[in-house]
Amino acid sequence: MIPERFGYVAPTDLAGCVAALAEGGRVLAGGTWVLPEMGRGESAPAQLVDLRRAGLGGVTATGGGLRIGAMCTYAELLDSDAVAAHAPLLRTMADQITGGWALRNQATVGGSAVAARPQSDVPAALVASAAVARIAGPAGERELPVAELFAGAMRSALGPGEVLAGFDVPSAAGTGHGYVKLKRGWSSWPIATAAALVRLDAAGACTAATLVLGAVSAVPVPVDLSALTGQVLDTDAVRAAADTAAAAVVQPWGDVLAPPSYRAAVAGPVARRALSAALSSALSDAREESR
Repeated sequence: MIPERFGYVAPTDLAGCVAALAEGGRVLAGGTWVLPEMGRGESAPAQLVDLRRAGLGGVTATGGGLRIGAMCTYAELLDSDAVAAHAPLLRTMADQITGGWALRNQATVGGSAVAARPQSDVPAALVASAAVARIAGPAGERELPVAELFAGAMRSALGPGEVLAGFDVPSAAGTGHGYVKLKRGWSSWPIATAAALVRLDAAGACTAATLVLGAVSAVPVPVDLSALTGQVLDTDAVRAAADTAAAAVVQPWGDVLAPPSYRAAVAGPVARRALSAALSSALSDAREESR
């Protein structure tokens, strides 16, 4: 039971959401974070601004990739052919989120991103996908590389009165992907995640590699894999890249699930598994194209 009274408004467009927030309150997306916090007395907003009627859901294919609405659910990511073709990493991430189908049908990608919880699946996967956040506020609309959206643990870069409208994601068609996470059980939040993308040329050499660690630090940790460019990747190259990933975790984060020292220790193995999965995916795609 929510112990405090509050106002409620459900605007029918993005401008209405911005106008409603000018009067104060808190955004309500899927509600899987906000309502439990209100029920526990941890948050007592004077007003909830519900985004569910503002037309911010769904996935649309664009000329260069995808436009994903802030209210897009995990279920929509899983059901979208466009996501499967252009952002399979996000689809794999959505298939592994903590929680069952009730959560997949209710929780939103944008809500998870704005919550900016280090142990969430969404932040690292969005950063690895080179997503750009679309933000609306009193001063108009702006775009922000999603890596800059995460300002700290449970802290986004949204300004007062701003609303996340969604994301633009460039196409990763033809790129191998891997998403791996370590957690205590199926219903547990991740202790460490790794999102990887690998692109190979016709000769099998790496032309681009991306790796982002999640849950191990207050914000997602991009790893510099430029040394892999031009290499034909093998076990030794993947292991070396995983060592680079482990070294990139300079300020590990801790919570009740795991202390900082443990998260730092498992970052390398989780990175290696994600890179191995991305390489296997890229090689599989290459074999399919050669047939």
